[in-house]
Amino acid sequence: MAEISKTADQALAVLVAVGEGQPCTPAQLARDLRMNRTVVHRLLATLHQRGFVIRQDEGYVAGIALLRLAERVQPNLAAHGKAAAVRLRETVGETVVMHVRDADDAVVLLQSVSDQHVVRVEHKIGSRHSLLSGASGRAILAFLDQKAAERITGRAEDPEAARRQLDGVRRVGYALSHDELQLGVHGVAVPVLDGDGQALASLAVLVPTSRTGAVTQHIGALLEAGAQLSATVRSADTP
Repeated sequence: MAEISKTADQALAVLVAVGEGQPCTPAQLARDLRMNRTVVHRLLATLHQRGFVIRQDEGYVAGIALLRLAERVQPNLAAHGKAAAVRLRETVGETVVMHVRDADDAVVLLQSVSDQHVVRVEHKIGSRHSLLSGASGRAILAFLDQKAAERITGRAEDPEAARRQLDGVRRVGYALSHDELQLGVHGVAVPVLDGDGQALASLAVLVPTSRTGAVTQHIGALLEAGAQLSATVRSADTP
């Protein structure tokens, strides 16, 4: 692994914490991140000057520069994916999540959280996990190019079992998971494919254990949504 900059890592940790929601004070950030308060003040001042955070009475919040950068992350996929996730959520009444690939990981790009149930599932935007884990990861991994898929699969605890599992995903077109990434959460995911049949992302429906039976009931709607999104993204990318 390449050597990283400690200062840059600290600044990014502060930025991620500020971007997660409620206004944060320097004291809160120093405590939560276990960093020196003077260092946090200095980092916040730098981020504020660059427009990445805004200072309010209650604390610091995400700034315009950060929002502009976020809009440039997979803009075409994100725009069409958000619309697809909302439509699917309205159809199935459960939370819908989209992941994209970052090296050997699946990263949450966006989600549409259902409000139809008191007990529901919610992810954190930007959270990541191995492509070998969870329905969302395997839905991407199964449809990568052969070289990349084989390299990543070779790192599994049982590569042969992982290969068989991915063969099953390719055969049916979707992946299932049970209590892998979050205890009490079941999911089903499909790939979002480019014109060459390679995975650009995955779209998943997540349900709590109390509604486990609903997972298989949503496969048809999810497959249709994934196919429509794949076609839309391919069309948008065509000159």
